[in-house]
Amino acid sequence: MNIKEFLNLIAKYKTLIIAIPAITLFVTYLFVKNLPKQYKSQAKLSTGLLDPSRQVAPEVPSYSGPDLLIKINQQFTNIMDIMAMPKNMSILSYRLILHDLKNPRQPFKVQSDDVNALSEAQRQEAIKGFEERLAKKQVLTPFDNYEVKFYNLVKSMGYDGPTIARKLSITHEDNSDFITVEYTSENTFLSVFIVNTLSEDFINNYSQDLISNKNQSILVLDSLLQKKEAVMNDKNQQLKEYKIRNKVLNLDKQSQIVYQQIIDYENKKSQALIDLQSLQTALNNLNTKLNNPSLDRYLGAELSTDNQAVIALRNKVQAANNDYIDGGFKAADKKKVDSLQQLLNQQLVKTNDNYVADPVVAKQTLVQRRISLGIDLDKTRASIKDIDRELAKLNAKFSTMVPFDAGVQKFERDADVATKEYLDLLNRYNQTNLDKNIGLRLHLEQEGVPTTAEPSRKIIFMALSAIASFVICFCVLFVIHILDRSLNNKKQLASATKGRVIGELNYIKSSQRDIDEIWKNAAYDKDHLTYKNLLREIRFEVDRALSSEEKILGITRLHPDKFAIFSAVSLAYAFARLDKQILLIGNAEMASEIQRWNIPADQSLKTVLESLTLKKNNRITFLNSDLGGVSLLENKDNPSVAQIFKGLKNEFDLILVYLDAVNSVSDVKEWILFTEKYLATFMAGNSISERDKESIKLLNSDKKFIGWLINGVKQK
Repeated sequence: MNIKEFLNLIAKYKTLIIAIPAITLFVTYLFVKNLPKQYKSQAKLSTGLLDPSRQVAPEVPSYSGPDLLIKINQQFTNIMDIMAMPKNMSILSYRLILHDLKNPRQPFKVQSDDVNALSEAQRQEAIKGFEERLAKKQVLTPFDNYEVKFYNLVKSMGYDGPTIARKLSITHEDNSDFITVEYTSENTFLSVFIVNTLSEDFINNYSQDLISNKNQSILVLDSLLQKKEAVMNDKNQQLKEYKIRNKVLNLDKQSQIVYQQIIDYENKKSQALIDLQSLQTALNNLNTKLNNPSLDRYLGAELSTDNQAVIALRNKVQAANNDYIDGGFKAADKKKVDSLQQLLNQQLVKTNDNYVADPVVAKQTLVQRRISLGIDLDKTRASIKDIDRELAKLNAKFSTMVPFDAGVQKFERDADVATKEYLDLLNRYNQTNLDKNIGLRLHLEQEGVPTTAEPSRKIIFMALSAIASFVICFCVLFVIHILDRSLNNKKQLASATKGRVIGELNYIKSSQRDIDEIWKNAAYDKDHLTYKNLLREIRFEVDRALSSEEKILGITRLHPDKFAIFSAVSLAYAFARLDKQILLIGNAEMASEIQRWNIPADQSLKTVLESLTLKKNNRITFLNSDLGGVSLLENKDNPSVAQIFKGLKNEFDLILVYLDAVNSVSDVKEWILFTEKYLATFMAGNSISERDKESIKLLNSDKKFIGWLINGVKQK
């Protein structure tokens, strides 16, 4: 968005922007100058939700943090929504209309025509009907128009719910325990009556509804509690009878004891098997030692040989002694005896050296150990058999407990479920009773009181109306600026086309489009002078774009517009003011423009193509480009046409060819073929379409194209 252009748009319509808020301000003043005074009254209700001192036994919430705040806000919202429900608003409507009907001399408002039309009997009947509806707390609806037009009477006085709700405010401030009821009216006593009556009636009705709901809940819970208690007792009785019938005192404890005994006996059996294996191994090792011949020498196997040698020597010693005695103690016999005795002593010494311990004793010990191991082995085998018998008994006993355990678990599970349901209901029953007695109690903490009139808002209303109208005008202009895709000056055209713009021509009214008059009298008119100077700039740019050998300039346009004819004629006129011979080739519309200068318009290009004859005028010569429905190349071939234009170049200083629009269905491309340079005009205020973009792209890519000329620019 171009801020400068937007500001220019605002400046253009500044008078309108000032006038509309001023008119709005005046009209608003006419409406608000007789506004009645407004009186506001306010009542505050304490809920106790955020005041611990109001809670006898505050409930411990099962939530905290943000959840607790959300819950409390929901409670406040529910209370405010209930207060504004049609039931409570209808009760307020009944009390207001009854007040005015019973006090016709001191009503809150000027009585309506419907109320004034009531006779005394009808008034009493209406009072009776409203009191009955108030006692029943009936909701007032538009269909409540019977013999007594209840709804019409209330509506005519403005006491119906929707009308009151427009000026009634029920709010709750954050972190406050109070609900504020506020009403604004033209009568301070009416405001006080509405806030106090609505608050008191709501507190009474809300408390009654709360107690009624709690009583209903208690009745339902009591009925359910009795049913659940009966179910719980029945389930416990079934469990008791099942235990008595199957002689089960404490199956869990009993099964635990039996299972522990089985584990103990299993451990004993494992230990006995280990002992059995140990005893058997020890006995096998002992038998191996006793039956191993290589160990006989340690167990007295060689002792018999040594003993036999000792005995033999002893016998020989004895026999020698006998011979010595019998032989009469001969020296030879004595020597034999001594020799044998010496051999005996040597044998005894040898035997004593080989056997320090008695081998007989060792062998006897091993034999006794084998006997002991055999006895222990027999005892261990016997104990394993006893353990197996006890395990069989215990497993059988444990197996008989499994079915009982399943049955007991079933009955205990049913009894636990029934007990839990009963206790849950009992807890809810007790909690509901507690809430009924010490639950939420609303209290009118502050009654509404008469107040002085509120500050007048006339100035605020007037200021708001002026500001609103100004903002609306501003927004409308902004939308117009945003939605406006038109191109209105040289800069915008250059940005949109991405091409060179050689100049612009300001807007001239159609009644003043005479270039001769404009040129001669420019000093007397600002627009004419601007047009003349801008035309000179364009003449300069065109002359600079044409080389010394280039004399044929085409003038096309993006869209058909009549201003393009005037700009082409003006350009021809500007070059003619340089004392140059100009040939202007254009259509019939251009011919009528040329005739204003007394320039003959009877010559045509078709005649020139056929007869090659042309009559020159002073400075500007005009040729009608109409070829009678035949295109340029259909008249002559390309070289011939080129030759003719070459001859015309020799006769004239500049040839201006007014071409059709590039977006029109025509032979404009054939004409461009014979131009040496050409430019395109664009009418300010037009926009560029997608089709135009394609044409612009083609123009910018053509080397003959020298740029754009924007017409009809409105100068600021």
